[in-house]
Amino acid sequence: MSRPVWVGSLSFGLVTLPVRLHGAVVSRQPRFHLLHDADGARIQNKRVCSADGEEVSLEHVVRGYTLPDGRQVTVTSGEVEALDPEASRVIALEEFVDPAQVDSLLWDTSYHLVPGKGSEHAHAVVAEALRESGRVGVGRLVLHQKGHLCLVRPHGQGLVLTTLHAMDEVVPREALSAQTLEGTPLDAGELDAALRLIASRSVDFEPGRHPDVHREQVRAFLERRARAQPRAQGTPRMRVVAAEALLGVLEKGLEALRSGPSPSPSEGSLRLRPRRAAREAREVKRAEDTPTPPSRERSEDEDGEEPSSS
Repeated sequence: MSRPVWVGSLSFGLVTLPVRLHGAVVSRQPRFHLLHDADGARIQNKRVCSADGEEVSLEHVVRGYTLPDGRQVTVTSGEVEALDPEASRVIALEEFVDPAQVDSLLWDTSYHLVPGKGSEHAHAVVAEALRESGRVGVGRLVLHQKGHLCLVRPHGQGLVLTTLHAMDEVVPREALSAQTLEGTPLDAGELDAALRLIASRSVDFEPGRHPDVHREQVRAFLERRARAQPRAQGTPRMRVVAAEALLGVLEKGLEALRSGPSPSPSEGSLRLRPRRAAREAREVKRAEDTPTPPSRERSEDEDGEEPSSS
């Protein structure tokens, strides 16, 4: 089982149950990274000032907020943390409502409420009571230094907690268009045809019938690409030689050095020199592309003598 994201208790009335909060949904979408094409190393993001283009060190980075009139207000982490809600290990259910009255647009993130050790029976009683009553609990939770309105509802044999968006975070449909569905005349024949079409396709919902086709296609493509690419070689192991053969190996190495640099390998052949680090390779490339200014000093020949003026 995954580690809990929150540990505390569920409370309503005089009932208090120890619970643990576990994530109920995990994203399975493939996540891509930015890599350097020369060596496959991960690309690091830098903090760059938008005014002068210079990199900014972390000690000069502050948090800020833009007001509606365009003014910038800077704050410190301590000032923001002072406004965080007081940490609490209690999910206090304040009321019980009909779930049909809660707009589904308000639903945010769901978590499994797992009973603490020794409270399994009480947990099952609460879950069954909510199931038979047809109600869900409304309460508050402090998670990740932020207060959340939440629902506690039965799910399967246990309970699920779902955090809710604030009402002012939901964009009303009326704000998108001046046209509304109110007062639109409906044709009886069109409505009857729509109802018969819905009835002909009505089935019990089974999520397994609707896999994420795009995700599976991306994964299959990545698997094919991985098989087509040559497997990355690990760090070569040092060859172990006997003591009597060590001198011969060293002599062969000296002969290779005396013979000068080996010719550049042709395309598709094995590289004989170790691959430079990405930063070193870029510095060498930059130095090669930068023209060398002519020297104003008088040059000397190989023997250290000044060239003759004749």
